[in-house]
Amino acid sequence: MSDFSLADRLSTVPPYLFAAIDKAKAEVAAKGMDIISLGIGDPDLPTPDFIIEALYNGAKKPKNHQYPSYIGMKSYRQAVADWYKQRFDVDLDADREVVSLIGSKEGIAHFPMAFINPGDLALIATPNYPVYGIATAFAGGEVKYLPLLEENDFLVDLDAIDNDTWAKAKMIFVCYPNNPTAATATKEFYDRLIEKAKEFNVIVISDAAYTEI
Repeated sequence: MSDFSLADRLSTVPPYLFAAIDKAKAEVAAKGMDIISLGIGDPDLPTPDFIIEALYNGAKKPKNHQYPSYIGMKSYRQAVADWYKQRFDVDLDADREVVSLIGSKEGIAHFPMAFINPGDLALIATPNYPVYGIATAFAGGEVKYLPLLEENDFLVDLDAIDNDTWAKAKMIFVCYPNNPTAATATKEFYDRLIEKAKEFNVIVISDAAYTEI
């Protein structure tokens, strides 16, 4: 059997947290122990029938058996823009400011690949979704983790980041409502974050996966 060496970039990537949790669960289950899993947010209820029916009907249409548009259907992108207007009173251009993805993980994982060059810095609030740091490492970037502490209501202490760090940073990842602390951010926090980002030309990546929970 050939012994091929892995790419150097893999040495910067830690074991994937959820894979490690699955391994630990399997080891415990093999001993016959019952498990209450508080791990990855995997649905434990079946998909509603009306969604399955819509998927089934869509799969029967010949036009859906071709390659899709590379930017996503216009009707879908417009629906996203309309929802943002209704939900957040934010105006988005469906042609320029909405991208269709196969899932949020794809967007998060590929975002650093589009903006991070080797040596660029990403600021990441922690504890966090591991893909933020892994994707940055794959792009050759550096990571500075920003602790989320109870005394700060689990908000990033923006003033604790010195100006040299802000000046070096290319992007900052935040997630509110937060996973895993469940903390929510105030408008004042976001105003301050945007102020800092504009001052130092830093991209804000707001992982808003939990706004409807």
